Amino acid sequence: MKTVIAIACTSLSLLVGCVDTLEDDAELNVVEQPTICGSTNDAQHVNSYTGTLGPSITFVQANKGSKGAMETTAAANSSKFCSGSLISSNLFLTAGHCVDSTTVGDFVSFNFERAANSTTLLTQTHVQITAVVEDSLGGVDYAIVRLNGTPGNTFGIAPVAAADATVGSAITIIGHPGGAPKQIEAGSVASFSGDFVRYGNVDTLGGSSGSGVLNSSGQIIGVHTNGGCTSTGGTNSGMRIARIRAVSSVL
Repeated sequence: MKTVIAIACTSLSLLVGCVDTLEDDAELNVVEQPTICGSTNDAQHVNSYTGTLGPSITFVQANKGSKGAMETTAAANSSKFCSGSLISSNLFLTAGHCVDSTTVGDFVSFNFERAANSTTLLTQTHVQITAVVEDSLGGVDYAIVRLNGTPGNTFGIAPVAAADATVGSAITIIGHPGGAPKQIEAGSVASFSGDFVRYGNVDTLGGSSGSGVLNSSGQIIGVHTNGGCTSTGGTNSGMRIARIRAVSSVL
């Protein structure tokens, strides 16, 4: 099994961003990482979302289904360690550091969500990972895995943008921060640098890695990979879609 351990951001990592999770072979343990932008975590559970973060409630409901949580076992109480998005009927896009030699045989849980205004969990669907199709090609921190069957036909497919977003444009992340049930956070693009799209007003935690960074049309313009926000500044960041497209033969 994978251990997912959040790491603190050092002075060096604040310059380049710290990877949301580390993995090794031991009992799964998700630890929340200090990557909150400001003094409070503004994320809301998707089915209790109030519409106050920017995107509409309709937008969140329309885009949440294709987002899943990675897990090592298919069980309602399984620990989740990364997030990702269905980009076809059976392909799932996540972060490269969420994938390793033991990934085939793991699962993705869909519908890992709380009921509206409740702590009650909805019924999950656990879909097995059958192959790693691409993993960190060109040193870019992304991965595409193949899932059993055609879950995209049930849960929806997230469109992948043809190009990067623009600085200042609105973005949304729907994923599983801290391995928790599905949540939404939103903000805007702060800058681009190298492989990274950066955002200083979107809270993340360990477990958010692999989440699609969505534009206002629900298209994936990045894959969240790194923390870097603190209570006084910094940015969280992900792989920009233009860099992923440049190395991927799938997209």
